[in-house]
Amino acid sequence: MVADHSIDFQTYLESLSEDETYRDWQDLYTPTDAIDRQRLEPKKLGRRLDFSPMMQTVPQQPEGEAPDREKIERLNILEGLRKYAPVHVLLVGKPGSGKSTALERLLWEEAQKGKQREPNQKIPVLVELRRYKTSVLDLIRDFLTRHNLNLNTREIENLLFTERFLLLVDGLNELPNDEARRDLDGFRQKYRRVTPMIFTTRYLGVGGDLGIEKKLEMQPLTEPQMQHFVRAYSEVGDEMLRQLAGRLRELAETPLLLWMLCEIFDSAKQIPTSLGELFRLFSGEYHKLKGDVPIAEGLRNWQADLLQHLAFVMMQGDNSTELRLTISKQEARNVLATFLQNKVAFSDDCARRWLEDLLKYHLIQLRTDDQIEFRHQLIQEYYAAEFLLPQLDNVSDEKLKRDYLNYLKWTEPVALMLGLVNEKEQAVRIMKLALDVDLKLGARLAGEVKREYQKKTVDLILELDIHKLLKVEFLGITHSEYTVTFLSNSLQHEDSAVRWRAAEALGEIGNQEAVSALINALQDEDSAVRWRAAEALGKIGNQEAVSALINALHHKDESVRSSAAEALGKIGNQEAVSALINALQHKDESVRWSAAEALGKIGNQEAVSALINALHHKDESVRSSAAEALGKIGNQEAVSALIDALQHEDESVRWRAAEALGEIGNQEAVSALINALHHENLFVRLIAAEALGKIGNQ
Repeated sequence: MVADHSIDFQTYLESLSEDETYRDWQDLYTPTDAIDRQRLEPKKLGRRLDFSPMMQTVPQQPEGEAPDREKIERLNILEGLRKYAPVHVLLVGKPGSGKSTALERLLWEEAQKGKQREPNQKIPVLVELRRYKTSVLDLIRDFLTRHNLNLNTREIENLLFTERFLLLVDGLNELPNDEARRDLDGFRQKYRRVTPMIFTTRYLGVGGDLGIEKKLEMQPLTEPQMQHFVRAYSEVGDEMLRQLAGRLRELAETPLLLWMLCEIFDSAKQIPTSLGELFRLFSGEYHKLKGDVPIAEGLRNWQADLLQHLAFVMMQGDNSTELRLTISKQEARNVLATFLQNKVAFSDDCARRWLEDLLKYHLIQLRTDDQIEFRHQLIQEYYAAEFLLPQLDNVSDEKLKRDYLNYLKWTEPVALMLGLVNEKEQAVRIMKLALDVDLKLGARLAGEVKREYQKKTVDLILELDIHKLLKVEFLGITHSEYTVTFLSNSLQHEDSAVRWRAAEALGEIGNQEAVSALINALQDEDSAVRWRAAEALGKIGNQEAVSALINALHHKDESVRSSAAEALGKIGNQEAVSALINALQHKDESVRWSAAEALGKIGNQEAVSALINALHHKDESVRSSAAEALGKIGNQEAVSALIDALQHEDESVRWRAAEALGEIGNQEAVSALINALHHENLFVRLIAAEALGKIGNQ
């Protein structure tokens, strides 16, 4: 099939660039360390959180076996998505972790590239599966039409077959039914060899994985990232951190939750006791914020009830296993009118007028002219949780298990609801019922109840008659500080699988006691345990963890040293950068290499300067690693250094520099490579030609 080059995509790409949904990226296109240097603008941050988040590949391994460290790759999120899109990649992450935001940012960046009219540039298309009605092709056509590009189905199919599109497919877990999943699967199979695609989903168990082999997992924010954001976002950031007293990871491990927490503290100076309360306080502050907006008479007394009822109806879906993330405007009116019947006079008229005001001033919005949605799926789930909460006393155990705990779609609402339950007996009741349904579900919910009830719910996990390895895994899922003693003791277990699983679980908790236990685990006789301990400390990222990792750079075991360097790169604060710069002089080659790679992933000014200096390091592996790392950073200073490195006396550095410039692929890099075609060294000429060929193919 011949590509149709007569289609002008410029109007479409301009529309994407100017759309307010994506336009904010232009102002937030800054390196991570900018968070330290400037006060963030709350208005923009309400929608955009620029953390340069990280993700890692999801390895396949038998249950109970430690994953192969070499098979786990850590990547900047956009870097990873671009790398694996040609073979199709599935991005997995917690609710609110930024999956959709990552696709929006990639969409905007690729639109910017497309406007430069570079040859063979893919045209990005966002495919939002929550909008699915008839087919994937119709979703593509509708998105193109909304952005001023009117194509028929045949033209779209031709563009798919001729490799013109990059498809960003958001929300496998949001597909409405099995028929839609079959359609998407067939679509992927049909175009898998010709069209790069990126998919996102919440959980691998919801909506399946379509047989996509390459999976990437969103990594939680590190503690330094969270602290930097809090201080930059709010004038009272230090006071907020003091009141949190180490609970930041517990309440705000994803960008959405962190922003909500900052909003609450900025206006109300309150710290929630649970995730459920976080949402309750946020919705309350949102209602207060809109308190002076003129709305229809009577709505203020009913707005919370209306949102709760609407959310609950949408959670019911068309059948017991499905939920709806959108609802037609007419159906929403009917739902609210039915709810208001016998409660207010002229219920139909109130439903019509109040729905219009809710759409203007509250946490629902029009996605299209006819379709309504909550502003985030978690907000819908929170309001559904509030609707269910007062009914608990009247819901039998069997109904609670059958209609709610038994279905994956109710996991998040029930988890949020548990954080709002004020009676210990009720919380324990739900926890026990969850264990009857599924042990893993019970473990998840054990950590969602209020902190004062968690000792009892964790005890229920400890009392289970199951294998020690499974018990450790379940305790890790709770994320509760009441598990730390048991998990710390498990680091002494004779089975190394139990020990490394315990180290992994302690990294999820991250309090002072967990850090101390992990520091000791760096001395474990098993390399998998030592590696997991170093990785867990990197995930925690607080001051004590950083100090322990710096000391671990001198550990007798090579895998611990290189893991420590990698973990410090993940933390990326000032102390970590300084330690990694010093590690470039380490006597161990693997540490030097890991330090250079870690500095490349940090990518701030100090890291770039250190890597430029490392191009002249006496060790060949450090020089070539530094060149490769500068290629991953790709900013102006890095490109200039790599151009100079094309003249380096070391052949491996010249090769790495040319390869890195090829990976960057911007105009300055291309010009440098063209000049390198005339280099006196034959090998440099060959590498430059190869790099230019790679850019041309891309």
